[in-house]
Amino acid sequence: MAGEWMLDQMHSRGGKPNEYADLVFGKVVSTSPLKVQLSNSMILTDNFITLGLHATKHKVKVKYKDRTDTSDNDRTEEVEVDESLKAGDGVVMIRSDGGQSFFVLEKTGGDE
Repeated sequence: MAGEWMLDQMHSRGGKPNEYADLVFGKVVSTSPLKVQLSNSMILTDNFITLGLHATKHKVKVKYKDRTDTSDNDRTEEVEVDESLKAGDGVVMIRSDGGQSFFVLEKTGGDE
């Protein structure tokens, strides 16, 4: 039912399938300002890019058991995960709005 609604919305909008969303791959050229190269001739600037959580520095709560000889204690700590993009990193992005916006899903590695 939800799938049918989505198809109806897409058909009512019209246009070509590539005007919706698709996965594209790029390589980070610079981080300040952020620039990602899609092909030999196309470089995206930060005006067109939104970063997902897995391409940023962020904090995560971690829950664990702290076990000793005399007790088991539940602990929660906040740790910082730094997945910030670096020049040379490969990225997977969702291209949407006919190529007017790009969402960085994940890093794929690069010049490490």
